[in-house]
Amino acid sequence: MDNTIRLTNIQHFSVHDGPGVRTTVFTKGCNLKCQWCHNPETIQKKPQISYNEELCIGCGMCVKICPEHHRFDVQNGRHIYERKDCKVCEKCAEQCPTNALSVYGVSKTVEEIVEEAYRDSMVFPEFGGVTFSGGECLLQAKNIKKTAEILKQRGIHICIDTALNVAWDTIEGILPYTDLFLVDIKAGTEETHRKYTGVTNRMIKENLKKLSQEADIWIRIPMVHHVNDTEEELNEMIEFISSLGDGVKKIQLLKYHSLGKMKYQWIGKECVEFEEPDELYREHILSKMRELPFYVEWN
Repeated sequence: MDNTIRLTNIQHFSVHDGPGVRTTVFTKGCNLKCQWCHNPETIQKKPQISYNEELCIGCGMCVKICPEHHRFDVQNGRHIYERKDCKVCEKCAEQCPTNALSVYGVSKTVEEIVEEAYRDSMVFPEFGGVTFSGGECLLQAKNIKKTAEILKQRGIHICIDTALNVAWDTIEGILPYTDLFLVDIKAGTEETHRKYTGVTNRMIKENLKKLSQEADIWIRIPMVHHVNDTEEELNEMIEFISSLGDGVKKIQLLKYHSLGKMKYQWIGKECVEFEEPDELYREHILSKMRELPFYVEWN
């Protein structure tokens, strides 16, 4: 029986993924394709080779070890990694002395993740815990649930960071082991949501309505200028959030940023750039969102 979780990173001492100081487990695989995603390496389920050309010293170890030597070449002094038909055997990354070549997507067992997170808990301040994020962590719900259950038994606070684009019974199954859900709302209207994430938001809204009656929730909204911060989008989100239960404890507005731009280059994907709302417009967004009966803040 598979007892592993595929992830891209375990981030220690994070202060942006729930209350207090967190250990954040970033899982690999997502069923949304948000065009502004700043963790593009978490979208694809399968492992990916990352190539950071700036770290390459041209030693040629990857050329020697690659089973298909044509994957690597040196042209005009530049080391070229050809991704087409690469089978991601990971041998090049294993041999790279500078980590110019590395792998996004490793598997760790439930027990390995528990022990790593538990070590952090020994130095947590008064309040902190573990957050499962992604990607979409609930795509690996069975083993996330196992991990959360063990950590809960050890007295550790658990957050699930999710877009809720999964079946309700998946969410219901992890409820007993979750102290707080961090739920992303990407857009208000179905048209905008489908255009920029690739999927409808109907199931997401249905799940969030149910969850708001069952659990504590922080809603997080990445504000992308001219995409989901128009008057129509803001009004749609306000109307919907107003209909939710009192499980909603906070609304966090997240300013769009392009800090993940280089990651797109490293995994050979095109980065679509957007604008962030300026300070004046952020004040406008905040004033509108404060019509809601919940605490609202920029994070």
